[in-house]
Amino acid sequence: MNTLVQILFLVSLLVGAIAECPYSNPETPPSSETPSPSSSETYAPPTSETPPPPTSGISLPPTLSPSSAPAPEPEPSKTNKTGLSTDYYANICPNLEILVQGAVKGMMTQSPISAAATLRLFFHDCFVTGCDASLMITNANGDDERHNGENKFLRVDGYNTILAAKAAVDADPQCANKVSCSDIMALAARDSVFLSGGPTWKVELGRYDSLASRASDVDLPLTTENVPELMKRFSAQGLSVTDLVALSGGHTLGATSCVFVDPRLYPSVDPTLDPGFASQLMSTCPTWGNPDSFIFFDQTVTTFDNNYYLMLQQNKGVLFSDETLYTDTSSQGIESKGIVNKFATDQNAFFTAFVDSMVALGRLGVKTVATGEIRKDCLLAN
Repeated sequence: MNTLVQILFLVSLLVGAIAECPYSNPETPPSSETPSPSSSETYAPPTSETPPPPTSGISLPPTLSPSSAPAPEPEPSKTNKTGLSTDYYANICPNLEILVQGAVKGMMTQSPISAAATLRLFFHDCFVTGCDASLMITNANGDDERHNGENKFLRVDGYNTILAAKAAVDADPQCANKVSCSDIMALAARDSVFLSGGPTWKVELGRYDSLASRASDVDLPLTTENVPELMKRFSAQGLSVTDLVALSGGHTLGATSCVFVDPRLYPSVDPTLDPGFASQLMSTCPTWGNPDSFIFFDQTVTTFDNNYYLMLQQNKGVLFSDETLYTDTSSQGIESKGIVNKFATDQNAFFTAFVDSMVALGRLGVKTVATGEIRKDCLLAN
């Protein structure tokens, strides 16, 4: 095992379950208990008395200030027909963005995986019934998106970040019970990217929260799907090949469980994998179906950059749904490969496309006052 893999493997042992896979696994992973969002012990807001988790080998990027990078307005070519606006809370809760970013920063200090977990949470929420915080709801009978098997590897750090931000917002008398959990999720996802060294942008706001959450609604892209299969899902959401490639770049943060990598290794190695890299993966995932072992998506696990695309060019994409963006030979695959090459050589191009795609993602399934509510508790419908 080379030095890099040894470092990554040791860090994964220390930190534990680093992050979650943004696409669901086609095979049912081994059953294991997952923390319930209704547990006050699991979902306690961060406090100064809570020690940070082990971070050996992981360092957070320098703290950034919103003033250090101008936030671009959403891409005008993608028409906003949702009624959202970037100044929605200007008079309702003028300190909203400061409050949310402070909570995100606090969680990142406590847990270096919280940024990846929070970003992934936003994608999983938006891609199912829209950006409505339905993923946050916990039903007593377990029939909710959170407990669907396709979401079982979402890390508790993401949920904790949203709850911490909600608590911070509601502690401001001017803001209490006036800001939706879905808007807090959108802001927290943006801040997780920015505070990890990535781009910032003006987030469109004004969403209402869903009234319900059902496990049967969950139907996410699979880690075994090729570009045409992935694009069938993305196209149904009004998203393009560029959106697919750019949003997949969120894998520059975090890691995934070996259960999502195993199908590429056993019983035979995926021919699109670099042989040396396949050996490294097998050393970390030596047996099928171990949910406790994790693989980092790239070497810069807590930094938002374009290193993910460099890995794809070297046939070192961790998931099949990653590497297919570079190796698929369909017409859509050829298009995605060209975009991968562009992002690998031009990080600014990646950042610009990622911002546009996050804005487009944030416009999916927006609930209004007629179809939603502003939850007092993100985990429960009012």
